[in-house]
Amino acid sequence: MTVIVTRKPCGVTQLFNTGKITYKCKAESAFMFIEAFDGIIKFNHKGAIATVTGHITSLESCDVIKKGHPNYKEALSTIILAHKEFAQNIFNSYQKEIQELENKLSSL
Repeated sequence: MTVIVTRKPCGVTQLFNTGKITYKCKAESAFMFIEAFDGIIKFNHKGAIATVTGHITSLESCDVIKKGHPNYKEALSTIILAHKEFAQNIFNSYQKEIQELENKLSSL
């Protein structure tokens, strides 16, 4: 059985195993939009878990924020900011790797 672990924005780790996806909060708390659930999951503390199998979601120490909820806009803004920071960090990492490879190439 293979388990693939991926670091996600917002301080969440994704574990994928045979059609079952589990998201585990690595930060003190986090928000994450889950398309299959059509809503935002608020992970209330470190170690909180949301599991998605098809359209069935199991939540441990999480709250659901759907469109129309008073905190939906704020939660979505937080998610957008976290995704931008995450993308910038990945970009910077690849830029550094590219620069190192270009330096090796120029020294040949």
